[in-house]
Amino acid sequence: MPNPSVDVVVVCWNDKANITKALDSVFALPEVREDPHFANVVVSDNGSTDGSREFIRERYGDRVTIVENGANLGFAAACNRAFVVTWSPYVYLLNPDAELKAGALREIVAFMEAHPRCGIAGSRIYNLDGSIQRDAVGEFDTWAGAFLRSSAWGELPPLRRFANGASLREWDFSTPRKVDIVIGAAMAIRRELFAQVGMFDERFFLYHEEVDFAKRAAGAGWETWYVPASEAVHEGRASARGSYNVETRKQRSRRAYWLKHHGPLWYGSLVAALAGRYALYAGAAAGIAIAARRMLGR
Repeated sequence: MPNPSVDVVVVCWNDKANITKALDSVFALPEVREDPHFANVVVSDNGSTDGSREFIRERYGDRVTIVENGANLGFAAACNRAFVVTWSPYVYLLNPDAELKAGALREIVAFMEAHPRCGIAGSRIYNLDGSIQRDAVGEFDTWAGAFLRSSAWGELPPLRRFANGASLREWDFSTPRKVDIVIGAAMAIRRELFAQVGMFDERFFLYHEEVDFAKRAAGAGWETWYVPASEAVHEGRASARGSYNVETRKQRSRRAYWLKHHGPLWYGSLVAALAGRYALYAGAAAGIAIAARRMLGR
């Protein structure tokens, strides 16, 4: 059997209603229809109880390999379980609620072949309404950027350019660009990275595992690129809907990332600054109230 060019990994947790979007889109790709061995498709199942595994076996047969994890291990751990049973030079992570457009795998593999220092590459991702998903690429946090992103101040026009990711949100997303991070909903990884920087950190149950991985890759001299010729459509949060507090998960993972890569002093000063912001608001509100009482008392 010929070696595949890319392993497509889809993490599943009770995704029976969504996963056909991802898997059907892979098998419909021209590069896969012309060469069925171009992509090896693996579903890493986190203990689904909705019949996902049985459904996938019935619909796709031996075209899809299922890794049974037995419990909800989280996204990072599920990916790692798939990484160790695959062998292609590239791994492409695809969310179950995402669909690839024609040529998506061929284009991203070709780009990485042409750019040997590209360790991570992200596809151009569209929302369901056809608009660009602008938060699919971004920059690593700085202290100022983290403060602005964690407060409404980052949306003020004079400060937006200092907030991490602001310049990317204002970009037209039409050309390849070296970036810091791309989201794991439609992302390719050069397998060589695993030997050098390790796999995903399983302390990140959900969210920020790809940011942590990109940070470690960058520290080892690898590049992350946005590749618009490779396209996908992503619904977003379809698997998480109604299952747990998404924002709580995001905040927990963001805090873990900050502590891991910046340390307790950096994180403590950020928390103090954010708390001080509220004290400033409270002081300003009290001052306005006192002034109003004085004016009304005259």
